[in-house]
Amino acid sequence: MMKRDKIAVFIFGSFISLLCVLSLIESRSLWIEEFYARGFYRFYGHIPKFIFGYIPFSIGDIFYAFTVIVLLYWLVKLIRKLWCKKWSDTCRAFLFIVNLFLGLYIFFYISWGLNYYRKPISVNAKLQVDSLRLADYLMVLDEYLDSTNALREQVDPAQWGQRKDHMREDLATWVKKDTTFSSFLSSSQINAKSPLNSVVVSYFGVSGYFNPFTHEAQVNYAMPALSFPFTYVHELAHQQGVGFEDEANFIAFVRLQHHPQSFYRYSAYLQTSLYMLGELRGMYPDLSKEYQTRLSKLVLADVAAERLFWSDYTGWINDLMGLFYNQYLTHNNQKEGIARYDRMTRLVLAYELKKRGCH
Repeated sequence: MMKRDKIAVFIFGSFISLLCVLSLIESRSLWIEEFYARGFYRFYGHIPKFIFGYIPFSIGDIFYAFTVIVLLYWLVKLIRKLWCKKWSDTCRAFLFIVNLFLGLYIFFYISWGLNYYRKPISVNAKLQVDSLRLADYLMVLDEYLDSTNALREQVDPAQWGQRKDHMREDLATWVKKDTTFSSFLSSSQINAKSPLNSVVVSYFGVSGYFNPFTHEAQVNYAMPALSFPFTYVHELAHQQGVGFEDEANFIAFVRLQHHPQSFYRYSAYLQTSLYMLGELRGMYPDLSKEYQTRLSKLVLADVAAERLFWSDYTGWINDLMGLFYNQYLTHNNQKEGIARYDRMTRLVLAYELKKRGCH
């Protein structure tokens, strides 16, 4: 066996050992919370910020493209070696691909992915989510629908279409000042960028995403301005160490709920009301239809315009991305998959009840 082959085998064995260690750590949420999320991650976050944070464009998008190109190159090389029956070279190419996958997989969890296994926000924020009642749900939904309608009377979404750079700076400043969740979130980096090409990202049905390798948060600049504030703060929550999608949604709502800018509050209330209506639809379809009629014509027009925007990008790429992301979430401690986004409603309701002194 050649020296380089021995090195490749040693790297493979080391990666397998590290995977075993990570699988043991994943079951220890208290350890992850104290030593990883509130310790290592807060310190480590300064490193990608120093390297990538001040670059105006997305290095993470380039990293993804480069990784795909390298993998495709080695995959073609593997097939050619296999076709020519060069077994030794085939094994080397296969081992390289496996080691690359394992290396990225391990780095993903060390860099950010272990946040999927920290204590849930319901524990960190002391929220009671196990004994919620339909009557309370409908009471809060009713209030949120009224707030959504009232806020829509105060804003004109069309005026915000070309102000996304302003919103980005304004919202980052607001999140940096917010202390609601400061006890368990990292503040080493709070900033989001636009993708290299927002139109391409739209075809994948993506409004925002976080790169766990470079710690860059990205928000789609092509999407309607109405969803921009909520999506932006959602992605910043991921950047601060939140893994679960429902928790990032919840944090986005709470942070925007009392923002002095009416447009940001409208974005938060509208998105949350739609999530609550969607959750109600799954349990009581007729009741959901009744509550949806309480949205004003202006609000319904905004919802229709946003759906029309995304319908232009619907296709097989969007569907394939949905399947992939659903499996990704399922693999990372979110058995509900994409439906995990909807579970923010339990956190919102528990939060409202806590504010009112209910238990």
